[in-house]
Amino acid sequence: MLDDLVSGWQALEEALPEYEKAEAYYKGTVDEVFASPRIRQAIAATGDRYRFNLAKTPVNVLANRVELTAVTVPEDEANSQVISVVWDANNMDVHYPDLILRAFEYGDSYLMAWPIYEDDPDTVEDDELYASGVELTVHSPLHCRVIYDPENERRKLFAIKRWKLRVRGEKAWRVDLYYPDHIEQWISKAGGEVGTAEGWEPFLDDDDPESWLLDNPYNEIPFFHHRNALPYGVPEHKDGYGCQDAINKMLITQLTTTDSHGWPQRYALTEQGAELDQNNDGPLWSDDADADDTSGTTGRIKAPSSGLSGGPGTMLELEGMKSVGQFAAAQPEVFTDPAQLYIRLMAQVTETPLHAFDPSGDTPSGESLKVAEAPLVKKAINREAMLKGAIQETWKFVLRILGVTVPRIDVRFAPAQAATGKSDWEVVELKQAVGVPKDQTLIEAGYEADVVADWDLSTPTPPVAVVPAAAVPVENPQMEAPNA
Repeated sequence: MLDDLVSGWQALEEALPEYEKAEAYYKGTVDEVFASPRIRQAIAATGDRYRFNLAKTPVNVLANRVELTAVTVPEDEANSQVISVVWDANNMDVHYPDLILRAFEYGDSYLMAWPIYEDDPDTVEDDELYASGVELTVHSPLHCRVIYDPENERRKLFAIKRWKLRVRGEKAWRVDLYYPDHIEQWISKAGGEVGTAEGWEPFLDDDDPESWLLDNPYNEIPFFHHRNALPYGVPEHKDGYGCQDAINKMLITQLTTTDSHGWPQRYALTEQGAELDQNNDGPLWSDDADADDTSGTTGRIKAPSSGLSGGPGTMLELEGMKSVGQFAAAQPEVFTDPAQLYIRLMAQVTETPLHAFDPSGDTPSGESLKVAEAPLVKKAINREAMLKGAIQETWKFVLRILGVTVPRIDVRFAPAQAATGKSDWEVVELKQAVGVPKDQTLIEAGYEADVVADWDLSTPTPPVAVVPAAAVPVENPQMEAPNA
């Protein structure tokens, strides 16, 4: 419907600036911020090539912690194998990490599932993909959006997807609207206003008046919304935008002063009343009756070449000079110390461990590492819960396309925190000693459930000796034995 097309288009346009800003901060292409327009005009170009892209760190660190490891049908090996075939044919080991990364970069990303038809020349060439029967494609929120029912935001009203193309040498917009029971195809009119209904017309194939309207036999909108918040997500690095601007300001300004360290600005003070008219390049005044006008221009006298020379083993004698010196350039610490403060603030506001911004520093270990990463781990678990529903809906729909209906899909992620140090394994050992099943403790330690299931865990765990606190002798050399 044209009303849905216009409202969907407006929703895309309204969301676009924030998505573009998120992309710019993630890629590090934002400009330096200047408080003074005059200063911007004077020195903005000097920092154009400097890029200190720390804003992408919260996105990348979180995406690395949210790792999808398996999608299966519980207690159904045959349909789990079907999922595996479709997964491999669509190369989802590559596309799912990218999908999750984009969901954290923009706050939203979409995965579309649709059957492959025999007359599709773009897909039948891929024998494996064609044999799987389903194609999965990742879509950016810049040009795709699911619109929800305002009365019930759990329900999708429709999805809109747009892209540019050329028609008879002119640029045009193509838009598809996806509903549970049908699909509409539209194209913008030449010279029309795309923000209004008058700017669109049905996209016809071979002049077939019904070709713009397609059937959707699956009773479901085939776009699945992966997000980190409801109803639409928020870029994971959004709270760090201001810190990134401040870091750019400090470090770019520090680099622009580097030339002053290598080539400092110097000065020479003259004695009061001194005339510098000898080897130190003194001026020849235009009112000097004895001066020759060698420049050919009245009032401009060409000065004689200087007789001064410098170099190792030489001495310069400047007549009429009182003293010489140079202006000291700003010290780097004036800029780097505040930059470190802003980096710490970025770690705080984005709930990212500080050592993720400076891997060359002292990385905490043991309990200190757990405390430092606790906010990140909690956030990763929350994001897994947000993504899980969309992943389950996707693969239920994939199986429905293939003629299979399943009651449940099992989605597994790698543990957000793994046992790496000695203290971590001591905790694992203590859990096993008090009766926690071995497979559970190993999964919590970071091993995948499928791998643990293949191991022989029948060997009993040796008990851990626990000494009661009352039995531990307390020695204090400063205490004397009581009198008898």
